[in-house]
Amino acid sequence: MSIIIGADIGTSNIKVIAFKNNNEVLLSEICPCTTMQPTSEKVEQDPEPVLQSVNGILKKIISKLKGETITGICFSTAMHSIIAMDENNKPLTHAILWGDTRSGRQANRLKEAGIAEKLYQQTGVPVHPALPLCKIMWVKENLPEIFSRTHKFISLKEFIFFNWFGKYIVDHSIAGATGMQDIHSLRWSEAALQIAGIEAEQLSQIVPVTHTESELNPLYKKYFGIENMPFVIGSSDGCLANTGSGVFDAGEAALTIGTSGAVRTTISTPALNKEPTLFCYPLLKDLFIKGGAVNNGGYVLQWFAESFMDHKLQSESDYALLVQQAQSVDAGAGGLIFLPYLQGERAPIWDAAARGVFFGMNNLHRQPHFIRAVLEGISYALYDVFCELTTYHDPIKTIYASGGFVQSDFWVQMVADIFNKELVVNDQADASAIGAAMLGSYATGLSKNFNVMPQSSKTGKRFYPDVEKHKRYMRQFAIFRSLYLALEKEFPKLAYL
Repeated sequence: MSIIIGADIGTSNIKVIAFKNNNEVLLSEICPCTTMQPTSEKVEQDPEPVLQSVNGILKKIISKLKGETITGICFSTAMHSIIAMDENNKPLTHAILWGDTRSGRQANRLKEAGIAEKLYQQTGVPVHPALPLCKIMWVKENLPEIFSRTHKFISLKEFIFFNWFGKYIVDHSIAGATGMQDIHSLRWSEAALQIAGIEAEQLSQIVPVTHTESELNPLYKKYFGIENMPFVIGSSDGCLANTGSGVFDAGEAALTIGTSGAVRTTISTPALNKEPTLFCYPLLKDLFIKGGAVNNGGYVLQWFAESFMDHKLQSESDYALLVQQAQSVDAGAGGLIFLPYLQGERAPIWDAAARGVFFGMNNLHRQPHFIRAVLEGISYALYDVFCELTTYHDPIKTIYASGGFVQSDFWVQMVADIFNKELVVNDQADASAIGAAMLGSYATGLSKNFNVMPQSSKTGKRFYPDVEKHKRYMRQFAIFRSLYLALEKEFPKLAYL
C-alpha cells in the first residue's frame, strides 16, 4: 500500500489528508490557525505558531501511519503572504497576509502611472495591495529600518521549508502570486524587482512545483520519526483547489467559497485578458490556472451574524440555522441588494478601497431579508468573476464546487441558479489538500499522469439551475454591478480618511 500525504496550509485552518493507493482517503486531520487583524487594513500571522501547528499536525498523522510506507508529502499554501527575514534568518515582521491592504496607496500609484497594466502583461497578476510586490514597497516606505535589515522576503511556505531544510526555495505558483515573477520565463522580473527596490538575491530560488527535498534537519528527522522522505514543495491553494476538483477540461470550472472565494478554470498556455481583471498562475509546463479570487466569502456571513445578531458561527449547525432564515425569503431578497466588499475586493474590480453597502432597504425588510441579501451578494461577486472569465474563454458547462458553503444545499442551489450552470458537489475532503496529494503522487512517480483523480472525486450531488430564478437574479445582478460603478469614486474618500 502506497500512501501520499497532502497538506493544505490556509490562513484559517491547516488540513492534512493521507491517501492510500492513490484513490482513497485513509486519514485526515485539521487544526485552526490564528490570524491577527487589529485594524481593517492590517492582517497578519505570527509565522512561528504556524510552523509549530504544521509540525504538530504532520507528526500526528505520520504517527498514525506508523508501519506504513509513506511515498511523500506535498503542500498547498495560501498565496500572497510576505515575511521580512534578517541575515540571521530570523523574522523581522509577522507574515503579512493576502487580506492586508496597507499597501493600497502603493498599488494605486502603479495604476495611476500606467505601470500596472504593463506589469500584468508580464506577470499575469493584476496589481493590488494583496501582492507581495506592493507590500515590499509599503515596507520600504513605512518601515525603512526593517527594509534596510531585510536579507530575504519570503512567504509562509518558504519560512516552513527553510526551517526544515535550510534552503530558501519557492515554487513557481507561489512566486507567480507575488506579482514579481515573469509568467513567460518563470524567472524573477527585473522590472518588478526595480519597482520593489530589491535584488533577485533577496528573494528565494524559484523551483518547479514538483521539486522535492528529503534531507530534513536532523532535529526534524527525530521529531517526525522519519528518514529521507520526499517533501514535495507543491503549489498554491488556488491552483490545487482546481486540480483537486478535477478541473482539467475547457468546459469546466471550479468554484470555492470558504473564508474568501474564487472561480477558476484550467488552460494550456498563459492567456491574459486585455484588461487586468483576472490572474493567470503557472502550475505545470502545459497547465495554467486562470480566474479570479474575491476577498469576501463566508467571512461576510460570519461578520453579519456577529455584528447584527450577536451570534457567533462556531459549527455547521450554527451556519445551517442562519441560512435557514434566508430560505423564508424569495429570490432577490425583496429588492434588497448587498455589495459584500467589507475587505475591499480583488477580482474582477481590484479595488482595495471598495466597501460594503446595503441598498434598497424599506420598512418591510426583516432579518431574513438581510441574511439572504448577504448570501446573494457574495454569490453575485463570484458571478461577476465568472462573467469576466467566460468573456475570454470557451463556454463553461459544469462547475465543481468546494469549500464550507457546500454544507448548505440551499446556498449551492442559489449559486447554480445565479450562474445558470450545473454545479457538482462531491463528498471528498478539502479540494486543495486533494490537489496536493495528486501533485505529490505525480512528483514522486506514483502516478504517471497528473490528472489521475482520486476515486469518485468527480461524482457527487448535482444541482441544476432554475431558469426563472436565474432571470430574477439577473435583474438584481445588473443593479449590483451598476451600484459599484456609481460608488467607485466615492469609496476612496472613506477608505483613506
